[in-house]
Amino acid sequence: MSIQLEKKIIDAIKDPASIKVIATVSKEGIVHVTPKGSLTVDENGRIKFLELLEKSQTQKNLVYSIWFDKFVAVNIITADRKSYLIKGKIYKTINSGKVFQDEYVAVQEKLGYDIDLSAIWLVDAEEVSEQTFEVRREILETAYPYEKHVDRFAKDELRFAK
Repeated sequence: MSIQLEKKIIDAIKDPASIKVIATVSKEGIVHVTPKGSLTVDENGRIKFLELLEKSQTQKNLVYSIWFDKFVAVNIITADRKSYLIKGKIYKTINSGKVFQDEYVAVQEKLGYDIDLSAIWLVDAEEVSEQTFEVRREILETAYPYEKHVDRFAKDELRFAK
C-alpha cells in the first residue's frame, strides 16, 4: 500500500544538492545500486526518475521488479547529511506517448542529441525511514537499552574509575 511522502522528504528529493541513489535487485537476488540524478517527485507524489540506458542493469532489474512485484529502495542524502530511505514498488514505466516524448526532448536538450531516454519509471513509496546515524542510534539504543558492545562497558568503567 502506497503512502504519501512528507513535505521534508519531497523537498530533500527535489533539492539538487541531495545525493540520490536507487537500489534494485536482479532475478538472481543480486543487489545493484546506482546514482540517479534525475530522481524527483511527480505531480501525484510518486518518485520519478529517468533511465537513459536501455540495457543497463538498473533497467533490467526494474523490469524484473515490475513483472514480479519486487521492492526497490531509494536513498536520499541531503546537503546537511540527513539520510532518508524510501522502500517502494514500481507503479509503472512510461516508454511512449507525449509524456515520454517531452522528457526525451528535454534529456537531449540538456545532455546532448546523442543521448537517448529508455524509460520513465514511477515508484509508489510504501515505507520511509530516516537513516541518519544519530537518529538510528537513538532509536536502536532506546529499543535495546541493554545491548552494548563490551568495549563500551569497559570505557564506562575506565571513565568512572578516574
